[in-house]
Amino acid sequence: MFRPESDWTGQGRAGVQNFYIEAAASVRDAHVDVRHFDWVQPSSGIFSPEKHYLDYSLDGQPRRSMVSMGRPDRRAASGDILYMPPHRQYFGEPALQERHLVCVALGEEFLEELFDGEQPLSKVEPCADIQNISMRRLFAGLAAELRTPGFASQTLVESMLMGLAVELARHMVPRERGCLHSRSPRQVQNIIDYVMDNLSAPLGVADIARDCNMSVRHVARVFKEGTGVSLGEFVARSRIALAKELLHNDGARIKEISWRCGFNSTSAFSAAFRSATGQTPKAFRSTSPQVH
Repeated sequence: MFRPESDWTGQGRAGVQNFYIEAAASVRDAHVDVRHFDWVQPSSGIFSPEKHYLDYSLDGQPRRSMVSMGRPDRRAASGDILYMPPHRQYFGEPALQERHLVCVALGEEFLEELFDGEQPLSKVEPCADIQNISMRRLFAGLAAELRTPGFASQTLVESMLMGLAVELARHMVPRERGCLHSRSPRQVQNIIDYVMDNLSAPLGVADIARDCNMSVRHVARVFKEGTGVSLGEFVARSRIALAKELLHNDGARIKEISWRCGFNSTSAFSAAFRSATGQTPKAFRSTSPQVH
């Protein structure tokens, strides 16, 4: 049977129709794509990912597929977010449903560089239904950026993949072992969490440093070293990514969206959005595909 993190090129797709990759990106040996397919015939089988595999359902409806999470006695229904460590065998029983997923595969090179040689995911168990708001936001941000890339899209995608990997470690590694052993990745993730939770608020470097318990100089340096992008750029891109998501999926007025994304005025929002995407928010909303 197929490996879940592959694009299924050259592999059998028993029971699947209408498969296509809507958009994709790679960062070293990490990969993310938005894919669509329909399970139309009953099928089941054994599969094994080669990388740390996660996916997130964009369908807005419960997945009814069953999967054994590494052992026959650990049979579970797939939730919105599913995680499978590599090099283990799983047995899947997909439900007959249309699927629209964000699929992420995190390779060892990407993780070693991120975690400075540490391996916080080495003993993490599979999970069929991860409940984590930060991970949901990162998946949704990845989908929005892949569909409509903006300025420095590759850097933003890399930052979100880093955030997803760190959040996975924070969520899945038992607290008594400590989520991360390297100080910088933990501090970077604290900054990312704070920014993502406060996009409607003022987010100057001084504001972020104060609320993350760090000096202004230190917060800027740690974030730049950890992500390759300045903190100011990350805030700006995150606001535009949120705006894209809201324009895709929210019926709110553009004035309200501009406020929710931290802009003081609609004109400032429109100027920033047009600079980043080449379109006005109104034009983007009218031409962007909707998620069903």
